[in-house]
Amino acid sequence: MTLQKIYADETIGFTDLKRGKTNFIDTFEKPIALLKRDEVKGYLIPTKLMAYFMEHLEDMELADIANQRLNELETGKSKTIKINLNDL
Repeated sequence: MTLQKIYADETIGFTDLKRGKTNFIDTFEKPIALLKRDEVKGYLIPTKLMAYFMEHLEDMELADIANQRLNELETGKSKTIKINLNDL
């Protein structure tokens, strides 16, 4: 068996979930590692944390698009167009 980093402070086994030990679901606030035969198979993540991850992922994607467009301007692959906001 190889060592595996666990990115959670708590763990729960598949067997525990099968036995109905789900009383933590309504109150957990941090990721919980899901184990099967002492190996991490996934993570249970609270909805607030998932929303946080998705929001930041979207921000990173938008920043990447903005950087690409700035690079296109700097290299001359695209040009700016002057507009008047009142005309829109």
